[in-house]
Amino acid sequence: MKIGKKEINLLIGLLGVAIAVVVWMFVASPLKEKTAALQAENAELKEKANEYESVNAQREAFLAESVELQAERAELLESFKPGISKEDEIMYWANMERANASTMALSNLVMSSWTEVHVDGEPTGDEEGATQLHLYKAPVNYTYQATYDGLKNMVNYVFAQQDKKSIESLNASFDSSTGNLVGSIDINMFYMTGTGNEYVPSTIPTVPTGVSDIFHSTNTLTDANSVVSNFEGEDESVEKTE
Repeated sequence: MKIGKKEINLLIGLLGVAIAVVVWMFVASPLKEKTAALQAENAELKEKANEYESVNAQREAFLAESVELQAERAELLESFKPGISKEDEIMYWANMERANASTMALSNLVMSSWTEVHVDGEPTGDEEGATQLHLYKAPVNYTYQATYDGLKNMVNYVFAQQDKKSIESLNASFDSSTGNLVGSIDINMFYMTGTGNEYVPSTIPTVPTGVSDIFHSTNTLTDANSVVSNFEGEDESVEKTE
C-alpha cells in the first residue's frame, strides 16, 4: 500500500492533535489548576501578611496598653482586702458611727456567713505555687437613726472607702416622734484570696478612761440616749448600752 504525501500530512496533523490532547490532559490542565490554587493561596497569604504588618505597626501601642492594663489589674487587686475577720466588721461599724457622730446613731449589727461569689478561671503566678483568685463577700446589716445629712454621709462613707464594698439594700422612713430618719442598710464587704497580699487586721483603738460614752454615740439626735446597739454574729452577741 502506497501512502501519499496527502496521507502523510494528515497523519502528522492527527499526531499533533493527539500530542496536544495528551499535553493538555497531563501537563497544561494540572498546571492550570495548580496555578489557580497557588494564586488563591497567595491571595490568602497576602491578606495575612497585611494583617501582620498592621499588627506590627501597632506593636508599641499594644505593648504600652498591656503595661497599662497590668497596672490597672494590680490596682484593682489592691482594692480588695486579702481577708476579713469579725473584728473588721465590728470596727467598720464603729468607725462609720464615729465619723458621723453628730448626725447618726447605729444599732443592731448583724454579721452573716461569708460566701464565695467568684473564682478566677486561670491560676495566677508562676507554675510552681500558682494560685487562683477567690472573691468572697461578707454581708453585714445594721439599723440606724439619722438626720437627712447623716443618711447621705452614711452612703458616701461606704463608697469613699478604699476597700471594695457595695450597698445591697437600704430602706428609710420618717420617725415623727423624733423627727429623724430610721431604717436599716445591708452592706457587702468584699475580700479576695490568692492575690499574694498579706492580711492586716483592723486596729482596735484603746478606750480612754473617764469617758462617759465609750462608743461615741451621737447625742444630737432626738432620743439618741435611748438607743441600744447590739452586735449579733453567728455565734456571738454583745450588747452595747450607755
